[in-house]
Amino acid sequence: MKARIVTLGFAALAVAPFIGIAAAQASPAHHGAPQTVYVATKANSRSADRGCSTASFTSINKAIDAVADGGTVIVCGGTYREDVAVNKTVKIEGRDNATIDATKLINGFLVTANHVTISGFTVKNATGEGILVKNAKNATIEHNTVTSNDQGVALVNPVSTDYEFCQPTNGAKNDCGENIHLLGATDALVSNNVVIDGAGGILLTDETGPTSHNVISNNTVGNNHTACGVVLAGHNPAAAPGGKPAPKVAGVFNNTVVGNNIFANGLQGGGGAGVQMATGAPGGAVYNNTVTRNMINANGHAGVAVHSHAPGQDLNGNVVTSNQIGTNNSNGDLAFPVQDKETTGVFVGSAGPLTITVKNNLIGPDHFGAFLVGPITANGIHDNVFTSDDVDVSVN
Repeated sequence: MKARIVTLGFAALAVAPFIGIAAAQASPAHHGAPQTVYVATKANSRSADRGCSTASFTSINKAIDAVADGGTVIVCGGTYREDVAVNKTVKIEGRDNATIDATKLINGFLVTANHVTISGFTVKNATGEGILVKNAKNATIEHNTVTSNDQGVALVNPVSTDYEFCQPTNGAKNDCGENIHLLGATDALVSNNVVIDGAGGILLTDETGPTSHNVISNNTVGNNHTACGVVLAGHNPAAAPGGKPAPKVAGVFNNTVVGNNIFANGLQGGGGAGVQMATGAPGGAVYNNTVTRNMINANGHAGVAVHSHAPGQDLNGNVVTSNQIGTNNSNGDLAFPVQDKETTGVFVGSAGPLTITVKNNLIGPDHFGAFLVGPITANGIHDNVFTSDDVDVSVN
């Protein structure tokens, strides 16, 4: 989970417009809860609730309570100071710069129901995650700007909190769950978001169960200060007892990280990779994930880093292919007996045997194109294009 200022520009993704559903609202006495409800900062509970100008709700949480299961909540432009609990199947669509300001709140959105869509929002200033998907299936998180969350470990004026994901781990600061967190989540799509200026960008973990078959695609992930851009972290020692995977119990597996622009993450506090796959405790498991067609540059640790810190883990079968990986590892990776203190495109370190595929990437310029520590089998490692690297592959 740990991966630890250059200010680089990023191309802000346009928030896609959403077309409101203006169907007449049926009487609850005859037809149950409404299929579509509207939220506005100056709503009137006696209004017709057929558009932003006639919205009935000022609270997103109350709108979710009122709408039919499977319905739509349209949130009109303005700022809403809520920790939004999404506990039923619903689409939540932000319009006209709808903003969740979660200052002194734990999350911006907490998703615990299946088949939830959140789109079109700016989510900022949460003590923990801007968006947390917990123990849920088939979430869609798209076209949002998720920024300046993780305030429990902020570089300036951190918020005092007992939130679990902000507590120190092994004597080191935690990351408060990062801007977006998938926890025990499966089959989610996290796409076309701008994820910036938190402790870390997008985090996938398995404390509460398997995190698998998720797609992280076409996001801009940059300038997250002390952790990684995208990290797949195995935190559950029951995921692979004795090194044998138990996919029904836990593990981070069969996820795809594709088409993202990942830059300038982890430049403070010790470093953070562009994309990291890692586990610490024996029994941890991060396997069969694919990292492909990403642009990865100027991160504190390697563009792609794989860390297996103890025997009895499973980090096998991961594939790193067809990425453009520029100059990374400006802080150095000092986590293994042979330390990598130079710029590096891909770093793979393991305390036990580990098999990975690293092929068809464009890597450089770096001192090391790829740096391998431990009993690593790196399939395809010489099938990359190394550009102006001093050492293409360093085996240690």
